Amino acid sequence: MPVLSSGSKFVTQVVALGSTNKTTVYTVPANFSSHLENLFVSNNHTGNVTLSLHLFHKEDDIEYDLLTAYNIAGGSYESIFTTERPLYLHAGDIIKCTAGTASKLVVTTACEEFFDPTR
Repeated sequence: MPVLSSGSKFVTQVVALGSTNKTTVYTVPANFSSHLENLFVSNNHTGNVTLSLHLFHKEDDIEYDLLTAYNIAGGSYESIFTTERPLYLHAGDIIKCTAGTASKLVVTTACEEFFDPTR
């Protein structure tokens, strides 16, 4: 259980998907739980690009495909998780993305991390 009296910290990470390989975009640190409050994917190019989204769930040591070949139109963006639709994560959970075309997508994650000594 997170220790709310210890406060929280906000973390933003930006990763350009430079290849079509599965790429880690966020990892929950040891002894923390996290609210992924925004996963923002931008396609700043003219053509459509697909995105696959994966979650490695540390607790059961399994990787899940959350989205497969999701189309992101050229010159647009998508918010996959938001403050209204967050994803709750725990220590060791990993968010990974795969781009259908290299060097076209940028993924930004914005999380609130809470100290959780039991994780």
